[in-house]
Amino acid sequence: MPAIELDERTHGKVIFAARLMGCTPSEVVRRLVESLSTPEESGDGPQDVRVHAVYRGARVTGLFDPATRTLAVTEGPAAGEVYSSPSAAAMAVIQVVNPDRTSPHANGWSFWRVTRSGEELKSLRRPAGTV
Repeated sequence: MPAIELDERTHGKVIFAARLMGCTPSEVVRRLVESLSTPEESGDGPQDVRVHAVYRGARVTGLFDPATRTLAVTEGPAAGEVYSSPSAAAMAVIQVVNPDRTSPHANGWSFWRVTRSGEELKSLRRPAGTV
């Protein structure tokens, strides 16, 4: 396996990030590199946008399709499904992570963040039927 040399300060930050995210240091680097990819390189389709959320310490990643306004959860709780809206995906994540919550309602446009920019998904919101 190839290795990357890091200075001590950066190595410490990667280790700290791995603990916070509950993953390996190489996963931290992989996610960082993926978050900096162009939109064409970052998803399955040419318009897919990588998104993520952290809910109760659980990190979830997904792909948002602006054309259909669907959101596929790719990693984390509720992964492996394509949801009809960002809100439906957010509610599914909440239900898995916190099954005791009596009302898992959520606004998916503010629940999800665009991985590349860190902005809420609503920053990409357009009226239905437009691209």
